Amino acid sequence: MKAWKISGGIVLLLYVVISVFICIRKVDGAGIVQTPEMRNITLIIWGVFGLIILIGYLIWLAVLKHNK
Repeated sequence: MKAWKISGGIVLLLYVVISVFICIRKVDGAGIVQTPEMRNITLIIWGVFGLIILIGYLIWLAVLKHNK
């Protein structure tokens, strides 16, 4: 359970840092200028990825509690 909390905190910190980076960058890796619409699309895609990770962590928690 302790490993779950530590890894969850690390993943959450990385998720927030990357989200802030997406919001403040002017140009993406392909050289495309980030308009507000492009930034919103990128954040939506990032949010879907975050939901997938969250579901994985919740499944991991359920397995940990079941084995306890």
